[in-house]
Amino acid sequence: MSEEIMNTRNEALEFARRTRRNLEYIEQGVKKGDPVHQVTQLTLSLLGLVVIPRERNYLDEVSVMSIAQLRAKAWPNWTILLDDPKERTSSLGHLLKHLRNAACHGGLIYNSDSRNIEDVTIIVENRKPGIRETYWKASISAKDLRTFCYNLLNLIESTVG
Repeated sequence: MSEEIMNTRNEALEFARRTRRNLEYIEQGVKKGDPVHQVTQLTLSLLGLVVIPRERNYLDEVSVMSIAQLRAKAWPNWTILLDDPKERTSSLGHLLKHLRNAACHGGLIYNSDSRNIEDVTIIVENRKPGIRETYWKASISAKDLRTFCYNLLNLIESTVG
């Protein structure tokens, strides 16, 4: 990236804030009955909340939080279906690493095409580069993914912002 190109879209924190605005806009459309896809927007939100901030090291401070700490703060539960035996998913950093890889490499599977967020579960799969076999897998309801996205937004803004 050129040093000369400076605008707020290039800042991970501002990108996360814009992600929040888009998610809220889609949710308003759902309430009005517009033909929008909230689950699709939640998936796209992972780019703004996980991929870009993680790649720019904005999530380093919050990555050390343990999964137990998150659950104590009423974060939604990811059901870990398959875990890496060498590195158990015990921190937000581990979870974000897997979410980043899955989002970037097409490892997201949906159980339904329903526009109703209550009907959809997302399975997230992570594979090692060049290996077809999944070594990490988790699932979350779309409703819980929504809560996860908002909690992560709040955490990013309160810690980084």
